[in-house]
Amino acid sequence: MQKLHVGQSTSKLVARVIFIGTFLFGLMIAIAIYGSSQFVKLTVSSEYALSTWLTSSAIEQIAPTPLPSPVDLTYAFTWLSLEGVPLHFPLPTQNTKSLFTKALPTISWNNLVAHVTKNISVSSRLTVGWTLDSSNQTVEQALTASPGLSVIAPKCLHVDGINGAIAGSIPKAAVTLAHKKGVQFWAVVDNGFNGPLSHKILAYNDQQNMLIAHLVELAQQSQINGINLDFEGLLPEDRWNFTDFVDKLAAALHAKHMLLSVDLPPDILPGDNTGAYNHRELAKSVNYIVLMGYDEYWGGDQVAGPTASLPWVKQSVQDMLETGVPRAKLILGVPFYTQDWTLNKNDSVLSSVALSLWQTRSILATTHAKQQWNAKLGLHVASFTENGIKHEIWVEDKRSLLLFADLVSEQHLAGAAAWYLGLETESTWRALVDTVHSNIA
Repeated sequence: MQKLHVGQSTSKLVARVIFIGTFLFGLMIAIAIYGSSQFVKLTVSSEYALSTWLTSSAIEQIAPTPLPSPVDLTYAFTWLSLEGVPLHFPLPTQNTKSLFTKALPTISWNNLVAHVTKNISVSSRLTVGWTLDSSNQTVEQALTASPGLSVIAPKCLHVDGINGAIAGSIPKAAVTLAHKKGVQFWAVVDNGFNGPLSHKILAYNDQQNMLIAHLVELAQQSQINGINLDFEGLLPEDRWNFTDFVDKLAAALHAKHMLLSVDLPPDILPGDNTGAYNHRELAKSVNYIVLMGYDEYWGGDQVAGPTASLPWVKQSVQDMLETGVPRAKLILGVPFYTQDWTLNKNDSVLSSVALSLWQTRSILATTHAKQQWNAKLGLHVASFTENGIKHEIWVEDKRSLLLFADLVSEQHLAGAAAWYLGLETESTWRALVDTVHSNIA
């Protein structure tokens, strides 16, 4: 064995270290240049898909909530990392286009959100359809009769007691039917307009937590896309309790890659958002606020009037925007029904009966009702006499509903939701969908 001189060994070792170091440095520079100049394109069809990808890329601690706007786009950015976490995802195969023309030198969660919210051009809006139940038959019929539907939201679960008690179920087969059609499934969770019971739950952290745990468990088991929370008739004193509950429920769902939307009524007095629903704070937590653009006049009111006149709906939308709900999170709920009012000789209300759109069309045809377009209210007012009783119908039809769809487009809202599928006429649904998706920047 040849004996090496210490000085010779040291110099060779230093040379090797320098060589390896130079090689590695060059390799790092090459990777950095490649990474900063090459775009990786990701196509997502919805906010849900984007948030799912983000949270499944081991960055839940960085991105605990989905992006604050509906997304249907191809998003391009450099292959580097988010706060040091490598990005790994499959490349799309079609319908791709670069959102940015220049690579971002560094990527962090904060500047990703900043760039996305600043540069997004929304290419589609949501069309949401509620159904009265979640049976396979109802869901299948709604999916078949509603081309262009983005989200189906069946009434599934009902909070009927304390300690996390929930009635109802989410049929897995119905969820599968929706997903096969490329339609999201949001399970509606309601409180049955029971303010006192809701207070017993919302006023206590342990009650909130039990309900949230049960809801998330059911949602996970059924593999739905999200929950649509319909808590109506809440007591004003539960304003902050409800906000806290929604915040915690949203966080729990987002952690499992699911969405949360909340249905809200219009303020009784526009601009006076002091009731049970804190628009601004709720909007911070949820993916979507669904404004129930109805009922301007309820069945049972002492005065006859429209279910949703255009000025009233416009005012309700503006109120939501001015009290803190971002346009990109606001979905406008529209009615697929109206009221048939019966009046006495003094035009005082005797009774009212709810009518679907197709029932309204049939009644107007068979009674030969007189109809007059009210341009100010944006709807027809029809009247006829039957068995000596005067009837008055403030008609919701394709023409009036398309004005609401125009409003969604003009105000750049997230979409429209219809209460409920099965009440509409085919031509009305198709026209509504087409108009909602028109004029997108």
